[in-house]
Amino acid sequence: MRSAGRALRGAQGDGAAMAGGTGLPSLEELEVPEVRVSSAVLKAAAHHYGSQCDRPNKEFMLCRWEEKDPRRCLREGRQVNQCALDFFRKIKVHCAEPFTEYWTCIDYTNLQELRRCRKQQAVFDNCVLEKLGWVRPDLGDLSKVTKVKTDRPIPENVYHSRPRPEPNPPIEGELKPSPYGSRLFFWSW
Repeated sequence: MRSAGRALRGAQGDGAAMAGGTGLPSLEELEVPEVRVSSAVLKAAAHHYGSQCDRPNKEFMLCRWEEKDPRRCLREGRQVNQCALDFFRKIKVHCAEPFTEYWTCIDYTNLQELRRCRKQQAVFDNCVLEKLGWVRPDLGDLSKVTKVKTDRPIPENVYHSRPRPEPNPPIEGELKPSPYGSRLFFWSW
């Protein structure tokens, strides 16, 4: 199991250049069906989508972080896209009417605030629970640090295998306090 966060294998530089050649994927490899929904639909479905597609999303983010090369994560990206498509198809088949009422309420409220649509949210959550067995996750559940069990091998990446820098050398001699006080503060009173 590997952690899906920054502290996975040390926080080496994020701005590192890509290793290897610059081969580009073909257009067929990049072709995927789009998830054509508005921001209100995404906001209304976010909690259930997050819990249903948690594994492919975290696998994709782990791949992106470890590989530092988006071309190597096309398969994981396809899995995320397929999970989203399947999720919205299930919603459309089983709970289309309550979901439409919910996202329409969010769309027509000022600033897309969820608090103004709690009645529609409760109807949608009950429909999803009864027909699909999905429980709405509690607040904060999806943002917890989790471990991702993956079948991908640990990448051989030169940027992850850099030696750690040497610690600061010991200071020779005696340190004297500054004759003018601390330079951290430019005012004194």
